[in-house]
Amino acid sequence: MAAVDGPPPSMASMFQMSTVNKKREGDIASFFTSLSGEKDDSLPKRYSDLKKRLVNGPEAEQSLLNGWRRLLTFLKENNPKWAEKGTANVPQVKYDNLIEGDNISAAAKAIRDCGSVVVKGAVDCETALVWKEGLRDYIKKNPGVKGYPANNKQVFELYWSPSQIAARTHPRLVSLVVRMNSLWNASPSAEVSLRDPVLYADRCRERQPGDTSFALGPHSDSGTIERWEDETYSTVYRDGIVENWETWDPWNIDGRLKANTDMYDSPGGSSILRTFQGWLALSNTGPGEGTLRVHPSIKHATAYFWMRPFFSAIKSEAECASKEEYLDADNWRLDLEGTEFPGSPPGRGQEFSDVTHPHLEVNKTMTSIPRVEPGDYVFWHCDGIHAVESKHGGSGDSTVMYIAAAPLTVRNAEYLAKQRATFLSGVPPPDFPGGKGENGFVNRTSEEDLKTPEARRGMGFEKFVARDDATEGEHIVVRAANDILGLAEKKVNI
Repeated sequence: MAAVDGPPPSMASMFQMSTVNKKREGDIASFFTSLSGEKDDSLPKRYSDLKKRLVNGPEAEQSLLNGWRRLLTFLKENNPKWAEKGTANVPQVKYDNLIEGDNISAAAKAIRDCGSVVVKGAVDCETALVWKEGLRDYIKKNPGVKGYPANNKQVFELYWSPSQIAARTHPRLVSLVVRMNSLWNASPSAEVSLRDPVLYADRCRERQPGDTSFALGPHSDSGTIERWEDETYSTVYRDGIVENWETWDPWNIDGRLKANTDMYDSPGGSSILRTFQGWLALSNTGPGEGTLRVHPSIKHATAYFWMRPFFSAIKSEAECASKEEYLDADNWRLDLEGTEFPGSPPGRGQEFSDVTHPHLEVNKTMTSIPRVEPGDYVFWHCDGIHAVESKHGGSGDSTVMYIAAAPLTVRNAEYLAKQRATFLSGVPPPDFPGGKGENGFVNRTSEEDLKTPEARRGMGFEKFVARDDATEGEHIVVRAANDILGLAEKKVNI
């Protein structure tokens, strides 16, 4: 073979060549049938077989049936209470109090019960407003940016703007993500470092007063049919919920570490393990002004929607004399023959309604979060049911940057290696619709904009280091992550 003249490729160029985002182009509507107008297709027989594998044998069937009836009783009693309580369902905590507090505090308990939280003053208002103006300036300089809806863009396919990188890597926000990760439980052997965040790139949104187009109804992230179909992922729910949902722990991370949450390579499905989805407020927004809505109980909502495919109504709502008769436990039977997984189409988002998940009564129980100000940070559990208010009835913009919490795991390190390449190339991150993205955009960020060791590490440019008190699992995942990222021997300056 003839010799090739010239220097070897730089590390940056090797990172860029290592992967591209091969997903088709699109926007947020590509992932949700309620936004795209697509209809759920009926599922093949193998989904009936799947139900029988998950609930295998008379003992498991009886246990699930008994738990289902207990849960319906609980929801019947508590749905009206949650509906009446409204925004007060969602805990609010000051940044310093959360950072300095422990996991037995009243604030931590409230977050774990609800699954959501508003953290007040994560950054100062002035900084948040500077970031908002930076986003607007970036969009103005790059009018070719994609967004939804196409004729009045409000959810932007932007990931690498200066404001987004500055926010994701801000020391106070990185520390807050680590604190939120610490609300989870991990065994000493679990291959995860909750103390080492992976900085996950996501979109931004500026919703205008009067908008009704971004009416994204109740849904859950982190997979759809995968919660039942992926063998590893299904154990997160099955092993606890079938036996006794009351003792099931939605905050144990061990079973999620190797789960495949995106089996169908969907345009917007999350393949990374996020402990929380979240956004940073860049405007003053309250209930009725196009804000976030959440279900107020993470354990009960998740237990219900995981059990729901295994049950069918004996009589339809139209055949019943009242809604109460329709919802009554005696009207629901264990059904392992049907192929229905309501609101769970493969390759699309997990969605909820009073038709698909009637006992949740989401039209009544979903609650808007309390008013937020620029610099407040909102988090919700990765299983959490959430929605966007159908109408922005306020007078000012409702602007946020989506910034999730993601710990270091082997799968997340694999994702980070791919995300690093898309960052260097300016194309959308691996979880999102593909295309040219921001390649060629004016003022797009580069590796030089990662100013701190934490920023460089979280974006995959500097090696992770195990702490002196690291667990067995932390040592393993740090070594594995550095190998995956090509950083095992030494720090790499690109």
